[in-house]
Amino acid sequence: MHRRRFFRLTAGLAVAAAGYGAAGCGPAGGGGPVAGRLSIIAPAAHGQDADLVARALAETVTGDGLALTAEVGNHPGGAGAAALAALAAAGGPGLPFARGGGLLVAGMPLVAGAEISGAVDLAGATTPLARLVGERAVLAVSAGSRLRSFEDLAGGLRRDPAALAVGGRALGSPEHILYGMIGKCLGVDARLLDYAAYATTAQSVEALHAGRVAAVLGPVRSLAGEIAAGRLRPLAVSARERIDGIEAPALMELDVRLEYSDWRGVLGGAKMGAGDRESAVALCDRIDASPRWRELCAAHGWERLYLSGDDFRHWLSTETERTRGVLYELGLLRPSDTNCRAGCVIRP
Repeated sequence: MHRRRFFRLTAGLAVAAAGYGAAGCGPAGGGGPVAGRLSIIAPAAHGQDADLVARALAETVTGDGLALTAEVGNHPGGAGAAALAALAAAGGPGLPFARGGGLLVAGMPLVAGAEISGAVDLAGATTPLARLVGERAVLAVSAGSRLRSFEDLAGGLRRDPAALAVGGRALGSPEHILYGMIGKCLGVDARLLDYAAYATTAQSVEALHAGRVAAVLGPVRSLAGEIAAGRLRPLAVSARERIDGIEAPALMELDVRLEYSDWRGVLGGAKMGAGDRESAVALCDRIDASPRWRELCAAHGWERLYLSGDDFRHWLSTETERTRGVLYELGLLRPSDTNCRAGCVIRP
């Protein structure tokens, strides 16, 4: 019997799971605004995932009267350096959060980007405030694929890790990291995995239909339409349990002890005092408890994964460390190894 290595992405899961689906720690209504002029910084271009979260936050805090004004600023590029600079400048020197604060929308892409660039320790350069939402991933093949189950794909990877190309978004993206972790769970050398990076999930699906990759990894919401139409067949989902509407087992059912979400949360500036941090966390509590926010989450297909304050800070530190380890395994933290030896290169 093949010896499997069990690997969990989210250490401290027992603590983190307490926030999944929670109603939040603060009141949904009542009380005056927590912030006056709020700057919400997205480390992404307009329309990308972090930007959508930022605009949903702005809609919630202004609509619920939690802030007098909220402005979204887009600062893509530089592996998050531009967004971190904008966060440092938000609010103005000496201005308390209650009068003018800044929030940076963060997530796995920002964590991975900071690690790959080596420019900054994200957790150390900010004040972690709260994890808000996440999106589960699905591993899928074309309807006519010879891979009938996850075990078929797993068996192929064990025999030859480079034999099956799996498509997803950019190198170091949540899908790439997840694929590396799946490989580790199966006892496969992650550096040998053939991961084909595309600009969008739609492009990776096109590559699958054209026969250039054997499977794709992508957010459930991005692949649900193709799955419902019968053009894709799901093999597994990265949730703890099965997902409604996706006829596929969770990785946890498949001897792959891995639960994974492409999460989004908010960070404050590095020089936040205790009082400002308390005010910012209180704002996050009220956002998570807001019916308006929950409606926006449902509309976007985001799962609420609320975790705040010290619990989130500890979780982020652990996740950053775990992500660093996987990126190293994938060869992305050493420039000479960034092609992953077996075809882990940008595809047209």
